[in-house]
Amino acid sequence: MFSSMPVQAIEAGQYYYFISDKCVAKGPQTPEARGAATPDIMLFEVIPAGISDYFVNMNTKALIHYAEEGQAFLSSLEQEQAYTAGKGDINTQLSHAKDGSIIHHDFMLQRESIDFNTFVATLNGFSQLQTDKGRYFKKIVSLGNAKPAYKAVTRVRLTDNGMDKRMLLSDYSTSFYPLNEEGVAEETAFITVDHNSAMRASIHEKSNPYAVYAKHYVCGEKWEPGN
Repeated sequence: MFSSMPVQAIEAGQYYYFISDKCVAKGPQTPEARGAATPDIMLFEVIPAGISDYFVNMNTKALIHYAEEGQAFLSSLEQEQAYTAGKGDINTQLSHAKDGSIIHHDFMLQRESIDFNTFVATLNGFSQLQTDKGRYFKKIVSLGNAKPAYKAVTRVRLTDNGMDKRMLLSDYSTSFYPLNEEGVAEETAFITVDHNSAMRASIHEKSNPYAVYAKHYVCGEKWEPGN
């Protein structure tokens, strides 16, 4: 695990889903009403790892439409992850920060070359609403003469927008880039699996009035004893 620049501190702990618009609280605000309307879902946990590094552990069990193999695979990637120190960014549509700036905390969970069979098995593990052939069957068939190897990249981005004990889950995805004969990855991913979207999809029923707030992003609020 490594840091590439001076670290912006992260508030360590478990972060649970709460109803918000990019971390601005929405919906009922009294403790009783808020608890009744908000699903009890832990999104991620931030764990200190030394003086200036962190781990992120994602709640892969919240990916309820993934195969167990897919959930277990994503969890296994966290053992070798790298944290890229927080980077400020004032040019973003996500910001609700008091001073107009935010900090992105990027975690690289995977960056490796895999063969075609591993690629297919991984996609099958990520298949939602399982069918006999898996959700990505048509995409795989479209390959025709399949490339023999792929670069697999799994990332998590947590965005701190200046709100105390809250962080936006702004990216959680795996992208697959075909490798050419020299082992160089193409610039455009053949397919990107959006785990963030899959996690959000099961939080609220579509008919729920608060489902709109989980359509594009979800925010985690740090759990405190007694809350």
